This record gives sequence, C-alpha cells and structure tokens, in this order.
Amino acid sequence: MTITIRRADDDEVLGHLRPSGDFWQPMTVFHAALAAPTTLDVAEELVRRDGLSCLAEAWWVEDGGVWREARIQEARPDRLRVRWADPMVDQPAHGVWIDPRAVRVQRHRP
Repeated sequence: MTITIRRADDDEVLGHLRPSGDFWQPMTVFHAALAAPTTLDVAEELVRRDGLSCLAEAWWVEDGGVWREARIQEARPDRLRVRWADPMVDQPAHGVWIDPRAVRVQRHRP
C-alpha cells in the first residue's frame, strides 16, 4: 500500500510513502527514493520538505549501463524529461524523455 502525500493548499502531489519492512520509504512523484527508509512521521516530513524541491538538484540516471548526471526538466509518475549535464552529449534543446520505471534513477552519485 503506497501513500500519496499531497500539499494541502492545492492538492499537488509531493511524493509517496511505501512500506519497507517496519519502516517507510520516502519517494518522489516518480517513485525514486528520497532517503533511507525511516518512521512514518519522518518519511512524511521528508516528502513534504524535499519531494518537489529535490527535483531541481542533480540526479543520476543509469543509461545503457553507464551512470549519467542529469537535470530534471519535467517529472511525471511514468516519465521524466531530463537534460544530460555533460555539455558534450548530443541532445535536443528540450531534453529527452525517459521512463523511470525502465531505468535506474537516483538522487545521489553512484
């Protein structure tokens, strides 16, 4: 059972909480881990505090077995639009769409 955390004023989805043994895994809107599993109250606070703001940070995407730094331009539960941080990578100006369910995406450098 996943719990969706929403902002009270406008019902915006901030992220999710997923049970993990005796703890809860705080997750982004696209279901990537925000932090290690913790208590329900702490996990909810992490999602409320970092759920959207962390999307402005660098993220790491495993692309063809290679980890690449990326900036998220748009996040949806089933897809992300990213721009690769490496200026030498050939990519469209608007970025590329990836499926976060098909590739590994994480907040910290592997």
